[in-house]
Amino acid sequence: MGVLRRIGLRILSVADAATDDDDLRLRKRVGVAAGVLTIVAPVSLPIQGQGHPLSFGLALALSLFSAANLVVLSTTKRFDRYVVALITAGTVWVPLAHVVGGGITGTSPGLVWAFLVPAYAILSLGPRRAMPWFAAFLVSVLAMAVADPWARAMFGEGTYLLRVVGWTMNVLLPLSIVFVLLRYTDLRRRIAEARVDELLSNAIPASIATRLKHGEDRIAESYPETTVLFADVAGFTAWTTRTDPERVIGLLDDLFTRLDEVAATHGIEKLKTMGDAYMAVAGAPLPRHDHAMAAIDAARGMLAAMAAWREAHGVALELRIGLASGAAVGGVIGRQRILFDLWGETVNTASRMESSGLAGRIQVAESTMRRASPACAFIERVVDVKGMGRVRAYLLEG
Repeated sequence: MGVLRRIGLRILSVADAATDDDDLRLRKRVGVAAGVLTIVAPVSLPIQGQGHPLSFGLALALSLFSAANLVVLSTTKRFDRYVVALITAGTVWVPLAHVVGGGITGTSPGLVWAFLVPAYAILSLGPRRAMPWFAAFLVSVLAMAVADPWARAMFGEGTYLLRVVGWTMNVLLPLSIVFVLLRYTDLRRRIAEARVDELLSNAIPASIATRLKHGEDRIAESYPETTVLFADVAGFTAWTTRTDPERVIGLLDDLFTRLDEVAATHGIEKLKTMGDAYMAVAGAPLPRHDHAMAAIDAARGMLAAMAAWREAHGVALELRIGLASGAAVGGVIGRQRILFDLWGETVNTASRMESSGLAGRIQVAESTMRRASPACAFIERVVDVKGMGRVRAYLLEG
């Protein structure tokens, strides 16, 4: 089964290009699947055509044409030309096969087969470009209805048994093909949507992502109780000047992955990274009464993660963390690259607590210290803070 799956995937991907997005790749593979099915679909026509020589010729012609069309696609990668050729052949072939089968009430009714033309078109070319092919379907059905008396007189309607078999096959087969194509399309669509949801949830909080998917254009909220966390790698800039860039990126990616896991464990929201700086918040966008302790516990976990990272890579770097609590305003900004961000005095104070703090320590503002558990011990200190002057700050002990 694994070998067959690999062979099938290789056939379906003959038109793929490295620059294709998920939607285009999906449409290409649906189109290729339609071409493969069109090679085997005509084999029943000679039976339904009561062995008439024209039925053999029509069946062989469509199968060979479909196979040649796929070969040309695999060499030229011109997908639009391939689809137009395929559905044009179907538009011509179905009415001819219908006539050979004795018309609408004969052994090879083509009304359902004709619908495969707009079905292929909408799945492979998209809804707008499929409209002319739907019109072609309507015209072909009208032509088959008009030609029905002549087809019946010329080829006969066949025996009752052949008509039962023909009607069964010519309803079951094309509708089964439509079902398979729709199922494949829906599975691929769900995979693509899941990937988009994953990327969106990684970029912004899940609750905000859900609101955006439900159609909200502008999200702006006031959060009265939050604790904002800033973490920065002390000495990182100097270290990067003497370190290979690939190693810098690899180690920073590993560090932020560890910090992400800590944030998720303690239920705080990562907002963004800026160079070697990391920003997160507790209490927004989902409120929680214990936001200060959640952020403090996360900060402790980040120092532990930093120690494990430092030991794993043999790097003498420390994390410096600052916290502040209070009200903040949050919202989504941007259209091309959306971002959920926070603003306000609490954010500014948390940033200043980090920048004026000590490597390997957690420094909090008075606002966080007052909301912390009585079990937490702090060392009071006075620091010079840009834009705020001399303020009291508190180093967390333990």
